[in-house]
Amino acid sequence: MLENISLILLERVSLILVITYIIFQTYFIKRIFGKSLVAKNKVTLGIIGGFLGILGTLFGVKYNGAIVNYRDIGVILAGILGEIPGGIIAALIASVFRVFLGGVTAIPCFFGTLTAGIMSGMISRYYGRKHFTFFRTLFYTAIIEIVHLTYVLIMVKPVDLAYDITFNILFPMVITNALGVSFLNFMILNMEEKLQFTEENAMNSIFIIMEKCLNTIKKGFNEESANIIVQSILENTDFEAVALTDKNIILAHTGIGSDHHISGLPIKTQITRKVINSGQGLKIVGKKGIGCEKKDCPLYSAIIIPLKDINGDLVGTLKLYYSKKNTIKNADIIFGKKLAQILSLIISISQMNETLKLATEEKLRELMSNMSPHFLFNTLNAIKYISKKEPEKVNKFIDNLSDLLRYTLYENSRLVSIKKEIAFTVNYLDLMKLRFKDKLDYEISFSENIENELIPPFILQPLVENSIKHGMQDSKMLIRINIEKNKGELRVFVEDNGKGLTNFKKRGKGLSLIENRLKALYGNNYNFNIKNNLFGGTAIEIKIKTKVGDLV
Repeated sequence: MLENISLILLERVSLILVITYIIFQTYFIKRIFGKSLVAKNKVTLGIIGGFLGILGTLFGVKYNGAIVNYRDIGVILAGILGEIPGGIIAALIASVFRVFLGGVTAIPCFFGTLTAGIMSGMISRYYGRKHFTFFRTLFYTAIIEIVHLTYVLIMVKPVDLAYDITFNILFPMVITNALGVSFLNFMILNMEEKLQFTEENAMNSIFIIMEKCLNTIKKGFNEESANIIVQSILENTDFEAVALTDKNIILAHTGIGSDHHISGLPIKTQITRKVINSGQGLKIVGKKGIGCEKKDCPLYSAIIIPLKDINGDLVGTLKLYYSKKNTIKNADIIFGKKLAQILSLIISISQMNETLKLATEEKLRELMSNMSPHFLFNTLNAIKYISKKEPEKVNKFIDNLSDLLRYTLYENSRLVSIKKEIAFTVNYLDLMKLRFKDKLDYEISFSENIENELIPPFILQPLVENSIKHGMQDSKMLIRINIEKNKGELRVFVEDNGKGLTNFKKRGKGLSLIENRLKALYGNNYNFNIKNNLFGGTAIEIKIKTKVGDLV
């Protein structure tokens, strides 16, 4: 009987393995593993684990009023992947379903399954996802199953029945659940590694392309710069044709089909017009979908992705093509989306240069120009580095850089809220932390009741930049920012523990521009002081004595 139960369970576990493999190959689930595991994703994994737990119960083998099952496979897996929330959600779904089926082991199994979810979630939370190697998973699952069956031994009555059930199903329950969880976890780890490898390769190719294209920023988004970009993309990817358009014409097309998809001609295909009008990317397979008028056009499948500036306005499209011999893969879509993000940044940088040329306030233009291609190049290189170590953070830092550029480009008010100026400075500091890693940290304090008070834009960030530029040393640098208002006087204080200024009386261009702007806005109703602290570091203090917004 024991051998039969074990064989039946092992056969049915193979069915669960196949079902789980299919579920985890879907694009929706792969997206979860391509992101940081936020609460929403943990809930999703918990629901999937609960569904697998129900299947493990339904496909179990009845024995003396009990069900020899592999319910805990889905529950433990949810705990490993989704930590405590995932484990508890899966356990509740699977164990409540088991209670409704009834039987002498219904209540013990409820507690056993709940314990399985909590234990696996706690181990995952404490040790981390990568801790679960095949043999560790085998060991942990075996222990959890023994705990599960201990509930049966203690709670089932009469005692003889409890002993009979526990010791006759112990071996098949432990073996099938332990092997099932271990194989599934190994399979998912392998999938995660492939996804990470795909993302790393995509980011490496993107940054090789961008390193070649950054010098085109000054040229603007036109036919000349577009030709350099598409040629670089073609050389560093497997795509057979690459094109860039603005909203009206083909800026550049290289690769197959370039004999009739010619730069400078108006956009003719309806599918490109659809992307431009909707602002949504599309995947196209088939010549009919491509919509080229030439019958022997070799273009067969494509990804068309909208390009938007940092203000969200559509400026054109990126088009990546294959011939009929190839099809679009998920890796191509991932690559295309990330490439479009970076290209959008490059377009924004070119817009920024144009804005600087047209800026009417010369001194402010000089200050804004600190956000130079050199700074952006260093930042993109830092993002490239982090993409290898923590690829899930790449989008966050690209968003930070986009927000930074958006504020620099479009903030032309004489005064902005303290809240907006701090958000801009935090974006800058986060990008600097990306570059300097653990050598830089910051603290910001201000009262909520002053966050809507007004100060000149681009005041705080240059003070922070000054601290980093002149104070960075081998030991960890801490920058403290404090903004407060007392008796009608606004005080902005920036302090660091760096090496200090060698000649703090000689102010750099950025600090001199800040003081000149304060003088122009507030006359003599302000103080601007810089000093080296006694025990190292620099302190910069700005006091505006008049009411905030009371300009001269």
